[in-house]
Order: sequence, then C-alpha cells, then structure tokens
Amino acid sequence: MQLRQLEHLVALADQGSFGRAAEAVHLSQPALSRSIDSLEESLAARLVDRAYGQVFFTAAGELVLARARELVANAHQLKHDLALLQDLAIGTLNVGLGPFAACMLGRPVLSELLRLHPTLAVNFEVGEANALSERLHRRQIDLFIADTRELKKQPGLAMKRLPNMPVSLFVQAGHPLLSRGLLANLDEAMNFPLASPQLPASVSSVFDAVAKRSDRAVFNVVCDDLDTLFHLAATAQAVILAPDRAVTMSATAPLVRLPVKKLSTMQTHYSLVMLANRTLSPAARAFASLAQRLMAQVPIGGLGPNAEVDGNVSVRPKQSFRA
Repeated sequence: MQLRQLEHLVALADQGSFGRAAEAVHLSQPALSRSIDSLEESLAARLVDRAYGQVFFTAAGELVLARARELVANAHQLKHDLALLQDLAIGTLNVGLGPFAACMLGRPVLSELLRLHPTLAVNFEVGEANALSERLHRRQIDLFIADTRELKKQPGLAMKRLPNMPVSLFVQAGHPLLSRGLLANLDEAMNFPLASPQLPASVSSVFDAVAKRSDRAVFNVVCDDLDTLFHLAATAQAVILAPDRAVTMSATAPLVRLPVKKLSTMQTHYSLVMLANRTLSPAARAFASLAQRLMAQVPIGGLGPNAEVDGNVSVRPKQSFRA
C-alpha cells in the first residue's frame, strides 16, 4: 500500500467515476484502474464495485476511504510544515554558548535571527564548555559555541573553528594604573580587584608567572558573567579580563585597555561544536551561518608579541597556536 494509491482512492470517491478521477490525478483511466486493483490486492479486500460506469464503495472501501482521507491530509500537512520549517517559520532552536561567546555572539546573532524569523522558538543557555558538551551528547541542545581546547579528546564531536578575537585587561577610564604606562608585571594591578572568568589551572599558572607577588591569587574575583565584570570595573576599580569586542558592545562606562608587558597579545579561540553524525535543523544551520558571518567581520589579530588568551580563557606565552 502506497500513499499515491490512497490519493487515487480519495480522488475516485470525490469524482464519482474512473474517467473523471483519472483526469484529476493526471493518469490514464487504465492506469488509475490498475492502481485501485493493486490497492485492493495489497489489502486483500474489495473496495469498490463497478457497475455501468458507476462506482460504489463497499463496507471495506468506506472504512479504508475514511482512513485514506486522514492519511492524505496529514501527508499534505507534513509537506506544508516541512516547508515552513525550512523557511524557519516554525521550529525550535536549542543553542548553548560559553560566557564570553554569549555576550559577544549570542546577543547580536539571536537578535538578527529573530528579526529575520520572528516566530522561531529559541532556547538559549549559557554554560561551561564541558557541561554544554554533555547536553549536546544528550541532544538537549543542537549546537554550542565555546572554547574547544579541552574538547578535542572527546569523540563524536564536529568542530568548526571561528576567527580569533582580541582579549585584553581593561580598567575604567581614569584608573590610577593607567598613569603607570606599560606595566612590567601584574604586581601593581593586584593592589586592586582582578576579575576574570573561570580559568583552567594551566592558564592561571601563566598569569601567576607574570606576577611576583604570592600573597594572593592573581584573579581574586572569578565570574563568568561579563556584565558583572563590567560593573566591577566601573564601580570597584577592578581590572577585568574581557574580549575587546564585548567591551565595545557594552553599554557601561568606557573601559580602557591596561597594557601589561608579558600579556600583550591575547585572543579568543572559539569553535562551533556539533555532533559529528547529526543533521542540523534549519534553525541551527541559520544560527551557525549568522555566527560565522558575524565573526568574519571582526578584525583578526592580537595586540602584541608575547601571549595569547584563547577560549573561556586559556593562555600560551610568547607563541601562537593552532586549533
């Protein structure tokens, strides 16, 4: 039994004769008759009685016809819904982003996506890369954008590198440290709150190497929310670690780069992360495309020769790196 045969049966009922039904479905009358015969054979039941050019549905035929109308209508609705899904008129996007990526990419990409497709349902969550990876493997999200440095050993993931973006230490305009010029290390900065997102131990050790003091951790404030970091810079004279683009997009008080001799070239290191064998939904493909377009508009490169910050963040002194 095929859907086309059920469509032919419905046409026969609607048109009342084989001749008119054949014309309606663009078949010859013998071809339509063979289609109905084949349907009857597959169901092992007589569906229609033919008499003097008229068609009469049997009891079995009436039963099959009622179900056929439902199936044909559902098939047509399915095609319609798939077209809407491809056009993003319907559907759901479940996307995750690391803290920095959420601020730099999540907001502008989500804004543009919903401007283009206002009826799309979106679930947007912010989290740490490994936690997002677990949700991705469980198919609770479609994709995520975050640092991939620690995800390379995980099987089943497909990653597409995004361009690097500069990251710097920032302070509020007029901060006392700005009068010092290029800082040789972080010791003087440690007289003020130093705030960053959560850093791996290997990354923290690089910042530790730029500080001679051992009386406290270099970053005594750890916060994955960029708006909170900006607020601390504006109200508590904090020195914050943040992507340059996020700072330019912020509506808070103006922030200024704080130059430190051994931390002059710092960059993000983001990737689009998906399941290797999973077909992305149209909404997920649209989100990924918009994210790549936005990142492609950002100038690539650092601010100096000595160190890089990548991901959420990680650092390598005096060298560049590859994904």
